[in-house]
Amino acid sequence: MKSPNMLIPILLAIAGISTAFAEPAQKAPSAASLNRTVSVTLPDSEQVFPAGAGADIANSQCMICHSAGMVTRQPPLRFGEWTAEINKMRTAYGAPIAAEQVEELAKYLTVINGKP
Repeated sequence: MKSPNMLIPILLAIAGISTAFAEPAQKAPSAASLNRTVSVTLPDSEQVFPAGAGADIANSQCMICHSAGMVTRQPPLRFGEWTAEINKMRTAYGAPIAAEQVEELAKYLTVINGKP
């Protein structure tokens, strides 16, 4: 009788499956090898959001993750759409925008890059 290790390639061949995919999984890296520090340098940008009511929120909160240019190059959105985007950034991505700042920021973004 053949050993179990010999039966696997035979059964795979009968089923028409390449033995190239039947290789044993590699051992996962140890936690110690994954625990390392990575340094990232982001490009400097002197562009800020245009002046207006809400610019201070956009400059202090949105620019933590986004450049002003990246936001202003987005397709124009209505107030409700900007509100939904801001709330998505807060809930899904952890943006530190206070709930009481959402309306002012959405109004501002609608003025600088919105649809009526």
